[in-house]
Amino acid sequence: MLPPINSCSILYTLFTWFLGMCYGFVLLSSAAGQNGDTKLFEVGETLKYHLHSTVLLNENDSSSKNVGFYITGDVVVRTVWGNNVEKLLKVEFNSPQLHIKSRKAPSPDGFIPHSSKLDGFQNKPFLVAWNKGRIEKILLPKGETLSLANLKKGIASLFQFQLLDGQFTETDSSGHCTTAYSSLSPTKILKTKTDCLSQDFPYIRNPDEILGTKVHSSRQTEFEFDITNSYLKSARTKETHEIFLAAKEEIGSYVEASQILNFVKSEPSQTVTGEDIDTVIEKISQSDGVIFTQESLLTERESVALEAVISFSKQIDNLRDYLKSQNLGILKPAKAFLLLVNTGRSSTRQDILKALESNKNKKILPQIYDILGYVQTKESHEAATKKLHFDDEDQLDLSERYLWALSFSSQPNPDIIKDLIKKYTKLITVPEKVKETLILTIASMAQRLAKLHKNAHLKLVQEVEQLIINNLEYTTDTARYVFFRALKNLQSESTIPLLLRYIQNGTLKEGVLSFKALKSFDPKLWNSDILRVAERSFFQLDRKYDSSSRTLAADILIESNPSDDLLENLMYFLSSNDPAFEVRQYVFQRIKMIADENPHFKNRVHKIIKRNNKINNYSGLSPRGLSTALKRHFLKSASSNGSLVSIQEIKSGIAKRGTVSVMLDKDGVNNELFSLGIFSGGLNSFLSSDGETDEEEEIITAGMDLTILGTQIRPFVFFEGQGELMGHVWSGTASEKTTAFQALALLYDHLEYIRLGSGFLAELNLKGAISFDLSGKIEISLWNRNAESLVEKSAGIVVMGSIKIDTSFVKSQIEFNTSIEPKLNFQTNIDFSSNVHLCIRLTQPDSLFKHNVFKIERIPGSKHKLRISKYKNSMVSGRTYSINKKNNEMCNAIFSQIF
Repeated sequence: MLPPINSCSILYTLFTWFLGMCYGFVLLSSAAGQNGDTKLFEVGETLKYHLHSTVLLNENDSSSKNVGFYITGDVVVRTVWGNNVEKLLKVEFNSPQLHIKSRKAPSPDGFIPHSSKLDGFQNKPFLVAWNKGRIEKILLPKGETLSLANLKKGIASLFQFQLLDGQFTETDSSGHCTTAYSSLSPTKILKTKTDCLSQDFPYIRNPDEILGTKVHSSRQTEFEFDITNSYLKSARTKETHEIFLAAKEEIGSYVEASQILNFVKSEPSQTVTGEDIDTVIEKISQSDGVIFTQESLLTERESVALEAVISFSKQIDNLRDYLKSQNLGILKPAKAFLLLVNTGRSSTRQDILKALESNKNKKILPQIYDILGYVQTKESHEAATKKLHFDDEDQLDLSERYLWALSFSSQPNPDIIKDLIKKYTKLITVPEKVKETLILTIASMAQRLAKLHKNAHLKLVQEVEQLIINNLEYTTDTARYVFFRALKNLQSESTIPLLLRYIQNGTLKEGVLSFKALKSFDPKLWNSDILRVAERSFFQLDRKYDSSSRTLAADILIESNPSDDLLENLMYFLSSNDPAFEVRQYVFQRIKMIADENPHFKNRVHKIIKRNNKINNYSGLSPRGLSTALKRHFLKSASSNGSLVSIQEIKSGIAKRGTVSVMLDKDGVNNELFSLGIFSGGLNSFLSSDGETDEEEEIITAGMDLTILGTQIRPFVFFEGQGELMGHVWSGTASEKTTAFQALALLYDHLEYIRLGSGFLAELNLKGAISFDLSGKIEISLWNRNAESLVEKSAGIVVMGSIKIDTSFVKSQIEFNTSIEPKLNFQTNIDFSSNVHLCIRLTQPDSLFKHNVFKIERIPGSKHKLRISKYKNSMVSGRTYSINKKNNEMCNAIFSQIF
């Protein structure tokens, strides 16, 4: 039974609560009052502490064995001078001892003490100017080793704290941080640091939502004071920094650092007299015979030993065999590419020129220009353009290879963009193919620059936009097409009105190109004007549009979460008498594809069908036509999904516009890694007529579009005009498998230096590369009235990441790499001997996924080396992707005739 509650017990409870509140207030006000009077660090007092500082590295699987070290030592803090505002602390870090991981060490910690260069460092006291919990300056003995100086800055940062709850901006050994303080009890305060910036260090990142690298950081320190608030009893810090792929979060690693500072005892100490702090510092310097240098609490980066640096030209010599063209499409060149990009970014112009001029490298020059396109330093560009002349017809392939690499890179150099603009406007005799690639590259680089730095280079991006628009407006006929493709790469919101004007008033082809540009924009930019024009174009409310414009307009409408009324109109269109039955089939396939992926959208479609008898019948739900749209998953994980999207707009039995895209999806965001598009026109006369005609007579043509990492490159035209087509048919030049496109590209690009509060520096480096080969063949028989095409995409993909702690007395690191060699085969068979039959086959062979982790620890100057390795292989089963029932029936019809 609970005791009765009376007025005395209530008063006692209130009194206890009030006393606790007052006690907390006394702590805060006495420690950091407005007059600056504080009992902490009383002049003439010596405080002795024991320090334990740990750094551990591990993979994201925390159950695995880690690697790392810890340092112990004694910290002595003497308050040698002070006034009502400032205090001068003389700090010693005595008997520092390194402990390292060892297989011989006892469990569970696994650490043993080990000799190192730390034992022999010149180690003298340093000075700290302390003002109401803030460290205004730190003075270190001149000539001390940088590793020890960084450790001392980490120790000094432990004495920077505020005792009032609130948010502040502070600079310490972690960088420039936003710092929040909160009281845990009358004697404990929690300090949380966020958004710590180190702008004096290199920082490279890919701004892409999915191809980016995530770094999650946590930094906290708990301070405890004695009951009378006279001294700091302890400080405990813990911080973790985790790096991982945004698309696959299980691939990554982390670094964990902690400091424990425990009070041992206090005793009196000598003081130094002086009118101000500078006078006192001068007296200490003279009496101790030490020259002090004033520094900030920011730790500094130690330089890499010169013997560890390999020149670019030498690295090319070492990896030359891996870079041969016949190896592209597998892993070896991708791994070599990563090493060479890292080397190239710190190489001189002369060293890069040496590699370009070597006779031994003639056969791998395309791959070297791939590398330089991602290096993108002033030195690399000067070297590349010294040997490469865009107006030289003999260097067409090399020029395009370099420009493509520049356009795919996530780290565009604004100075290179300016130089390319100058070359585009000044050079007169540039081959048309190079000139088109040049403007497409400028547009893509400007788009990526705007995405990476937002408004920092707005003037340059606007200059690029104006260059493209001026050329578009002042050229005519087919010469305009390249600038529509440039606007697609630029993806500037301010060009939307111009593109809409060409859709409504331009030629049919200009309308298609404008829609392709708008389709590439972020769906967030699809405003009401775009949706209005898309609706009018699709339903042909104001004029007749090309069938590709209509299908692209349908894509925009369906993907923009259409209203119920618009969705119902699209569904009604399926059972209309519109003669463009392939457009109706296309819309049906696209609605079905979205519905299969989106339950809410599917539910809306079902409701519309159920309440409309005109739609809810076989004729409405099975429109005539061969066009297809499908999405098939090849990767499912907790963090992202990978899928293949195949869209085929058919006309007269042949793909007028077809794409096969490799997509990554994460948290509702879609990213197109690669898209292979095929296009054709004017081939109706060779096949059975379906009665569909466009307003403009089409030129006989066929070709291939490639969009890589969001950048469209110049189309590859197989033939243009009936003469070229017949030449290919009779000579059989397209019937043998040939390479259409090869490249080395950087998928992931991240470099970051994180200052650990304990005084160490963590280098986070993650790079991912792809070695790509696209090959194909096509056979057309006018005698047998059939055609067969095969497109093979082969790739070697590797991701290599690491976290390194590199000092002069201990080196610890964790490395991880993943690799896979996927292939994708896209095969079509067409029989137009009587009724047109189209069979599409999309297959993916087996591939092996490898994930390796290496943890390494070394002590410079000793034989100690610890290495922990972990290997994991898993098979990704091959598959043949189901298209649809109609495709299966046509495949059976075609191959039953053969067999």
